Amino acid sequence: MSKATMIAVIGGACAGSEFAGKLAEAGHEVFVFEQNQLPYGKIEDGLPRWHEKLQRREMDLIDQRLDREGVHFIPNCRLGEDLTIEQLRREWGFPIVVMANGAWKDRGVRLEGLDQVKDQSFLYQNPFVYWFNHYQDANYSGPTYTIKPGTVIFGGGLASIDVAKICQFELALQKLRDHGIDENVVQLEHYGLAKTAEKHNLSPEIFDFEPAVIVYRRRIEDMPLVPLDDDADEARLEKAKMVRKKIIANATDRYGFRVLPLHVPKRLITEQGSVTGVELQQTKIENGRVILQGETYVQPTSCVISSIGSIPEPIDGVNMVGELYDTSDKTTGALNQIEGVYCAGNAITGKGNIKASLKSAQNLAGLTLAGLENTDAAHQAAMEAQREETRVHVAKLLDYAGSLPEMSPDVKASIRTRIAAMQLDRKFVSYRDWRDKTWQQRHPNPA
Repeated sequence: MSKATMIAVIGGACAGSEFAGKLAEAGHEVFVFEQNQLPYGKIEDGLPRWHEKLQRREMDLIDQRLDREGVHFIPNCRLGEDLTIEQLRREWGFPIVVMANGAWKDRGVRLEGLDQVKDQSFLYQNPFVYWFNHYQDANYSGPTYTIKPGTVIFGGGLASIDVAKICQFELALQKLRDHGIDENVVQLEHYGLAKTAEKHNLSPEIFDFEPAVIVYRRRIEDMPLVPLDDDADEARLEKAKMVRKKIIANATDRYGFRVLPLHVPKRLITEQGSVTGVELQQTKIENGRVILQGETYVQPTSCVISSIGSIPEPIDGVNMVGELYDTSDKTTGALNQIEGVYCAGNAITGKGNIKASLKSAQNLAGLTLAGLENTDAAHQAAMEAQREETRVHVAKLLDYAGSLPEMSPDVKASIRTRIAAMQLDRKFVSYRDWRDKTWQQRHPNPA
């Protein structure tokens, strides 16, 4: 490219690293501001740790894009706290800022009785899965959760299934420890509960705890486990319904949780600040709409987890329309109020559970044959779909960058000086050194 410029990218995970790698490849100098120590985002913190092979593969891809000439990494830098969009654009002088900061805020629940909960008997998905993925880390200092039998989960997608599996696995692992057996979650996920018991010459009845239950407002065949293109024909729609039923049948059989379709929560029942039950009401589907019907009843439970989706976090200086950032063009992600600022990935779509459209019949057929055993393929296909969307954004940005006036040498020098100071303050030397050192601190004695 004849005219190189400097570009700030907020977030270094799937979309952010794809932007950084492609823009650097085109000759631009890219500065990646990451809110965490490591840039893996939902790959590390939202995808349950039994997906270890997929996690490693995706992390390696992110490493390859960020550990290259022309890309500068700044860890532990949170937008809205350490820096603002206005600072990067107006004060620092970046002509382009890309917001690839993902969707980390759980969609809020409006439910009578929620304001009465004073403890951890009501939880949200994102911090819950983060805890599950990291509580074994040597330097983990976050909240600790105790899994309760009979946990009720609001939701209906793959993320809800993950939450239900976490509940089942934690209780099952404790039962195995009671029998002097030290099993790991990867093996438990691979074999399922019954086969794990059989492997250790035990009866499946050892897992006699009350199962977790997913409460979903529509039918099982409506669960968004195999999304389709907007223009999917009737044959593909019927095939998707069949796959959804098969996924749930396989999952409930292997892992023991329940799914309660055609129900919605109406009220939390609490005693002395703790959840003791959920008032539920049945629904029916008429012309695609959810209609309430019948009397309500109470499902006893001592814990509720909301898994109804993630949205981008509000950021000072960035307007929102509903749950998403205010953009003038959904294709490019251009912000309405600040020229030169673009949203990318989950920051524009809000699909914070690493799930997008599975567009090929091959992926759908693979899930049909494998049931829930091949969810890695579903997640990987979703990530590739996100990368493809990002490549479209990159092409638009390259056109825009080519139309910009040349950055002055003084502005470029000033940005490099600021970045060097931030990296020095964080004791950052190089991406590879930082990644290895951080990983060693978390896992000092890898298995």
